[in-house]
Amino acid sequence: MRRRTFVLGLTGSLLTLPPLPESGRLGTSDVARVKTAAAELHQIDDLHGGGQLADVAARYIEYVEDAARRCTYGGNVQTRLYTALGEMATSAGWFAFDAQHHDQARRHWDAGLRYALLARDNLLQARIWSSMSHQAWHLGHGGEAVSIARAALDQTRGRRDGQLSALLHTRVAQGHAVQNEAGRCGRSLLQAEKEFDREPGEPQQWLGFFNIGEVSSTAALCFLDLRQYPKAVDSARESLHALESTPFRRNQLAACVRLGRALAGAGHLEEAVATGGDALTLLSEVHSPRIGSRLTRLRDDLLGYGAPGAMEFSERYEAVTACP
Repeated sequence: MRRRTFVLGLTGSLLTLPPLPESGRLGTSDVARVKTAAAELHQIDDLHGGGQLADVAARYIEYVEDAARRCTYGGNVQTRLYTALGEMATSAGWFAFDAQHHDQARRHWDAGLRYALLARDNLLQARIWSSMSHQAWHLGHGGEAVSIARAALDQTRGRRDGQLSALLHTRVAQGHAVQNEAGRCGRSLLQAEKEFDREPGEPQQWLGFFNIGEVSSTAALCFLDLRQYPKAVDSARESLHALESTPFRRNQLAACVRLGRALAGAGHLEEAVATGGDALTLLSEVHSPRIGSRLTRLRDDLLGYGAPGAMEFSERYEAVTACP
C-alpha cells in the first residue's frame, strides 16, 4: 500500500491520508478508510478553511478511482464506494469554492452528482445541490440559487431531518434576497428557523458546522443584500455570539466580517472598524480566499465612508495580508 502524504501550507504539518490496496479485492474497511480521509479534510476545513485542501482532495480522488479500477469488489462495496467518492468529490468542490476556483468547484460537484446517482443516494444529491445553490448566491445568481435549493427540497421530501431542511431553506432565502424579494426571503428564513427547531434526526457529520448561529448568519447576509442594515446588525450579533464558543475559526472570521459590514451600512463606523480589527486577528489562522475577499470589501467600504480609524485599519490589513 502506498501512503498519500501532503504538506499543508497554513499549518506547516504533514497530512497522511489512508492508503488503499494496489491490487486484489476492496472491502468495506477500505471504503471506511476513504470516509476517514474525507472526515480528516473536513476537520481541517472547519478549523482553518478549505483554500489549501482543494488540490489535496482532487489528488486523493484520483488515487481512489485508480485503486477502484485495479481492484475487484462486490455490489455492496461498489455502492458504498460510489457514496464515498461522491462525498469526497463534494468536499473537493467545497474546498475549491472556498478558494474561489469556481469552475473547478463545479467540475467536482458534477462528478459528485454522478456518483450520488450511481449510489442512489438522494441525501448526497441534496448536499451537493446545497453547495451549488450557495455558489450561485455568491456569484449573484439569485434565481438559480432558489431553483437549485428547491430541487434539493423536492428530492428529499419526507426523508430529511430538521437540520438539513433548515439549511436548504436558508439557501432559498439567500436567492430571494439577491433578487430583492424581501417577502419571500423572510418567509424562507422563518421556515428555516422552524425546521431547525424540529426533533433532530441521525447526526450527519458534514452538517456539524450548521448550528443556530449559521441560521442567524444567513439572515444577516440576506438583510445585507436587502440593505436592511439594522436587522443585519441584530442577526450578525446573534451569529457571532453563537459561534464564539465553537472551534470553527473560519466561521468566526466570517461572522466578524459580516458584523463589520452590517455596522458600516447602519452608520456605526467606529464599531465597524473595531470589529474589522477582530477579524484581522483571526485571519492568520484561516486560509479562505472567499472570506478574505469579504474582508477586503469591508476595508474598502470603511475607507469609502471615511470612517474614523479606517486608514490605520487599512494599514494593519495590508501588513497582515502581506504575510505569507
